[in-house]
Amino acid sequence: MASTKTTYRTTHPSTNEEVTFTKGGRPIRWITWGDFDKGEGFVHFGYSSQETYAKAVKAPRSTNPYAKRYEATAATVVEDETPTAKAPTAEPAAEETEERPMRAGLTVSPDSPRRGEMKLIAELDGEMIGVIFDESLAKLSRGAFAAWSSKCRNRDGIVGFYPTKEDAAEAIADLYAEAGPGGSKAPGFAKRRARFLALPTVRRDAVARRAAHLYNGTRTVTACWTAALEWDEGEHPGADPETGEPVYVRTHSATTRHLPNPDKVGRRTLCGQEWQLATWYRHQGTGQIHRPDGWMIRDLPNCGGCDRSHAARQAYAAA
Repeated sequence: MASTKTTYRTTHPSTNEEVTFTKGGRPIRWITWGDFDKGEGFVHFGYSSQETYAKAVKAPRSTNPYAKRYEATAATVVEDETPTAKAPTAEPAAEETEERPMRAGLTVSPDSPRRGEMKLIAELDGEMIGVIFDESLAKLSRGAFAAWSSKCRNRDGIVGFYPTKEDAAEAIADLYAEAGPGGSKAPGFAKRRARFLALPTVRRDAVARRAAHLYNGTRTVTACWTAALEWDEGEHPGADPETGEPVYVRTHSATTRHLPNPDKVGRRTLCGQEWQLATWYRHQGTGQIHRPDGWMIRDLPNCGGCDRSHAARQAYAAA
């Protein structure tokens, strides 16, 4: 006996036009597509009953060796206008559900609208690193923000599709970041990741290199990131965690007290010298806070160069 056939409706991923397909057998959730890179855009590949977008684009028919890019669009039954299942969407990994702030120095600014798309420019420390296209008006099943970068080795430099412009910008910035232990680009835990992303770019790269250097198979990735962040804290101590007072440092000459430069790798003061001793530091073995005798730093006069540089940095930040 012939199986009952069902007509499905979906949206073509290249033209955004509505198309229909008739198929028998078990219900499907996705229509799969492939691009042969011949100027004709996506062509129909097959069907998928998988629940998630990620599994749908890995369907057997999507392994065609001649196609270089795959896509899947949600299938809806035409007869009763009800979806065969709850409209599936691309599901992010569990760790992505946590709120993730953008890294320091990364900005996304709009460009002029063109052909119904909003073009966004991603910049890291003032330098352009990629472009993001807001395709939310198309209401595609995949992420609405398409990320592109010349540094990406994928087809045509397409980094991927993401639910927010911030996620897209972070994906582009990862291409420019130093690789840490095991190829990771940032700590996995939310608090450590937020602390890491808040560092200036030059310090993030230094921490990643330090963590990668510590990774020799005897320590876990998490332990390497933790040790590298503790090392960075020793190199760039922040305000005193108990008193909240600014941290001061002493150079080899010990004639004036200075302020450390938070944007440099290594122990550098705002006036450009190398510092030797800080008003507080955390012992890496015990985690306890240690302070030198007050007369060694606190009784010294302030460095005029550091004070002027600090005032200029504050004025620039407030502008």
